Amino acid sequence: MTEELLILFARGGAMMYPLLLCSLLVVTFAIERALQLNSGRLFPKATLEAWKTRLSSGSMEPPASSSAALLDQMLGPIQGYFPLPIARFEERLSDLSRKARNRLERGLVFLDLIGGVAPLFGLLGTALGMIDVFSKLSSSGQAKIESLSGGISEALFTTVAGLAIGIPALIAANLYARHIENQLLKVEDEINGLLDQFYDKMVEHENR
Repeated sequence: MTEELLILFARGGAMMYPLLLCSLLVVTFAIERALQLNSGRLFPKATLEAWKTRLSSGSMEPPASSSAALLDQMLGPIQGYFPLPIARFEERLSDLSRKARNRLERGLVFLDLIGGVAPLFGLLGTALGMIDVFSKLSSSGQAKIESLSGGISEALFTTVAGLAIGIPALIAANLYARHIENQLLKVEDEINGLLDQFYDKMVEHENR
């Protein structure tokens, strides 16, 4: 099996090397995002209860700056300024939400890029392979069906490889983007729940 793959890789030509790099990058970024976007990491069970305890006691001690919990990332930077005017509160939350989204989407741009570029690498490899096949046939003065069909099948291998890399990359990018959207909606629900319970401590009275 390994020997057959190596033979196919060699027959695919020079464009198999960038395709190999693309495949390694897809696996790397997909695994890295899976670890970073794990729900248990973004929403530790104790985080919400810790915020309820903190707000009920009036403690202004911020969470650990290295916390990966979305609730800490959204409320931690503004906790020391509670209670805030409602307009300012919403403005800061919107800003922090954009920053959190940017952090969560880090790496997805590469999956999107590879999803578009890998099939193009494959098509380029096929075009180069076809040029090589017809060049050899014209120089030899022969046009045997066996030689032509064999050369075309080898040339098309890079197109198959490009699609095999690009399609999973695009699927992963879209699934992760949807997952990020769901996580941000979930943290918004948690913040709204805290607002309902601790409105007086988070928002200034005159702006109610």
